[in-house]
Amino acid sequence: MTARVENRSRQRGIALPMALWVAMGLALLAAGIATTAEHAIHRQIGADQIAVARALLETGLSQGVMLAVHPDPARRLPANGTPRTVAEPEGTLTLWLWDEAGRMDLNRTPPARILAVAGALLPAADLSALTQALQRRRQTGEPWHSVLELGAALSPDGFARIYPCLTVHGPAMADGKLRLSAMAAGLRARWPGLAGLRDAGDAVALAGLGLMPGGPPSSLFTLRVAARTPDGALATAEAVVWITIQGAQAFRILEWREPAPEIRLMEEAS
Repeated sequence: MTARVENRSRQRGIALPMALWVAMGLALLAAGIATTAEHAIHRQIGADQIAVARALLETGLSQGVMLAVHPDPARRLPANGTPRTVAEPEGTLTLWLWDEAGRMDLNRTPPARILAVAGALLPAADLSALTQALQRRRQTGEPWHSVLELGAALSPDGFARIYPCLTVHGPAMADGKLRLSAMAAGLRARWPGLAGLRDAGDAVALAGLGLMPGGPPSSLFTLRVAARTPDGALATAEAVVWITIQGAQAFRILEWREPAPEIRLMEEAS
């Protein structure tokens, strides 16, 4: 009789921890399911917000193109990389615009001039890599189709520094020369020989520096758009746009970059 009682006590002693273990397991399982569901909801909300931000990019593209050629100079988006913020019901847009006529063309600007500017922006390793990349393309005759191709040759920081200076969409009529009036201030400051020029309107002197004072109205731009929703979702893109009226089409996108590459503006890359 005593042995039977002891056996029952032992079974109860084993059953109690087992019951606690099962209860704990069920509690953890329920908590895990609740957490998973909560994360799924957050992911869905996040995905929805990102979709809203990406949809805003199209609005930003249209806004930027209209502002690039706005008839009122006071409202026109400056084509020198100065940011402008635009409030929309779905979120906030930040727009940057660059005139392609004021950037060095990888296919047309002499490599020596590109390297002279790069020497003031890049560390030695990146400058050497850029030199080799330019030499390879000129030797093989293979054109650059996008500035992004240069990213494989440089460090991320080096590419972010030189990227705002470059294009592959420079006006063909310029023959590699940059339009002085379209150059960003940081590029002007680093252009070899320009600081010592007495007359910035001297076309002959400018030509000797690989520049021209002016030209026809610009139609080729790089437009950078950042769209942010009130919940913090962010989408970015860059478009190289050719603004031309062809029937009902106001502009053509020559290159689309999404997300927009990381950049360091020349004013910051010192």
